[in-house]
Amino acid sequence: MASSFWKGVVGVGLFALAHAAFSAAQHRSYMRLTEKENETLPIDIVLQTLLSFIMTCYGIVHIAGEFKDMDASSELKNKTFDTLRNHPSFYLFNHRGRVLFRTTEDEPSSERNQQALPNPLRLRKLEHLH
Repeated sequence: MASSFWKGVVGVGLFALAHAAFSAAQHRSYMRLTEKENETLPIDIVLQTLLSFIMTCYGIVHIAGEFKDMDASSELKNKTFDTLRNHPSFYLFNHRGRVLFRTTEDEPSSERNQQALPNPLRLRKLEHLH
């Protein structure tokens, strides 16, 4: 878990960023009132913005914890070849193979089949044409 010190650093950095943004907006409104549109921001607002941004990023990096390796082999070395491409979320058991390839014992009677399927097209077991 992240230290409260680094959380404090992030909090102070975000507060300093918000203060710099407010100062920049206030300076801009002052420039409009005095009709000096071509002047840039004062150096203290620019420095406050940059330092608070760096401080916030540095605190966030320490809060995030350990980074993972970018090398793919570090995560794949613990997996076997059989489980490498295994995605159980893509398994599908309710498909048309049940209807197409059912045995004669599994087929319902024709009366029940007509009541169950209102569609005039019925799927039958595919047989070889030899």
